[in-house]
Amino acid sequence: MAGVDAIQTAVDSHCNLIVAHEELQFPYTFRDPALHRHMSWPVNHARFSGLAKHDLSVYRAHGQLDRFCILDAFGEKLGLPEPVVREGYFRVYDIEPVTVRELAARVKERVEMRWLRVSGDLDRTVRRVGAPWGGLGLSVNVSFINGLLAYDPDVLVAGECDEYAFRFTQDADIPMIETGHSVSENPGLARFATILQAQFADVPVVYLGQPCPWQTV
Repeated sequence: MAGVDAIQTAVDSHCNLIVAHEELQFPYTFRDPALHRHMSWPVNHARFSGLAKHDLSVYRAHGQLDRFCILDAFGEKLGLPEPVVREGYFRVYDIEPVTVRELAARVKERVEMRWLRVSGDLDRTVRRVGAPWGGLGLSVNVSFINGLLAYDPDVLVAGECDEYAFRFTQDADIPMIETGHSVSENPGLARFATILQAQFADVPVVYLGQPCPWQTV
């Protein structure tokens, strides 16, 4: 996101363009015709005033970046093999048999997180992984999850999830492992920054990864 941390990083790094993956303002609605009604919200005021003060531009690259590198970078980050299903936004991977508990431990190590949320039977053996990265593990995108189930995954390794989505997959009898929205997309964005730097060698490119915004207590 082009949040206040990204804006400050751009200022400190003498950048004048932020390439962000997510929407700039809240509520998070695409092409909101009533955006002006929400400009007084503290978060929107903080972001837009910061951009105006420092003469910064923001370009949002969302779906095109997902297809270009974010989907596949997430699978590689998890140590998964080449996908057996690569159709549109769907990615499915066949792996050697492993329990959900063991797979969760591997995922936790790969994404460098101390804790993960997991639903379903931890001792079930699974062989096929579906990967709803980013926010596609959320209930607002449940139609995507339902479409992913058509490829017969035994388990889902997701980005961000919520309780409704966990209950959906629970009743579908599919375990789900949650990493995090930014956690699942950082690897692809880091790769994109490297590609940008190679394409525009004379223009400094600064990558800002965003960690999971919450902590366990």
